[in-house]
Amino acid sequence: MFNKEVDKRYKETMVKFIRNHFRYSTMNSWNRSTSYANNIKLYNIDKPQDVDNNTWYDMMNLSEWQEKLSDLLEDFGRRHEWQWQAGINGRSGGYVVLYNGGIKPSGYSSYCTHCGQKNYEAVSDIGICGRCNAKARVNFKQTHMQIFTFFGKETDMHEDFEDWTLSDLRERVELVQDFDRLCDSITAEYIGICKNYRITEEEILVPKTIKVLEPIGGD
Repeated sequence: MFNKEVDKRYKETMVKFIRNHFRYSTMNSWNRSTSYANNIKLYNIDKPQDVDNNTWYDMMNLSEWQEKLSDLLEDFGRRHEWQWQAGINGRSGGYVVLYNGGIKPSGYSSYCTHCGQKNYEAVSDIGICGRCNAKARVNFKQTHMQIFTFFGKETDMHEDFEDWTLSDLRERVELVQDFDRLCDSITAEYIGICKNYRITEEEILVPKTIKVLEPIGGD
C-alpha cells in the first residue's frame, strides 16, 4: 500500500520519490515543521468485507492493539539504532511520522527491583529504595540508556538534493522505503487482528482503598 519500488540507479528517480512523498507535521501545524509520513486513518485503508464496522473502529482503542503498535514502532527504532524513529501524530493519531532521534546514557546507576524506581547514585551492595523503602535497590549491570526524540524537528524540508551524492540519496530512499514498509506492517497487522479476533466485554474487579474506623487501644 505505502511501499513503492524506486529505481535507485538514477538520481532523478530517487529525487522524485523523496520530493513527492507524503509529509506531515512533526508536532503541531503551527510549528510548520514536517517530515516523511503516511496516513493510516481507517478511511484510508480498505476494510475487509468479513470485518464488521464496530470491530473495525473499536479495535483501535483496545490496549492489545496499542501494545502491538508500540512494538512495531519500537522495532523500527531499534533497527535504525534510534537515529531514526517512527511516531504517531495527528489529533486522532492517524499519521505515522518519521522522526530524528538518538540514544544516550541516562545517568541512572541503580534501581529498585520491587517498584522500579531509578536512582543516580550507585550502591555498594543492596540498598534501601527511597520510594517504597524496600531493601531491593541494586546497580544496573550495564549502562542504562535513554532514548530521545527530536519532536518538532523537520526532515529534508528545504533540501533540493542537487548536491547529494548517489550514495547519500540511496541511503535516504532506503530509509524512507523502510519507513513505508513499517506503515504497511501496521495496516496489515491491524487488518489481521480485526479478521481473527472479536471484541467482547469482560467484568473486572478493581481494588479500592477506603478509610474505615478502627477502635483505639485493645481489641
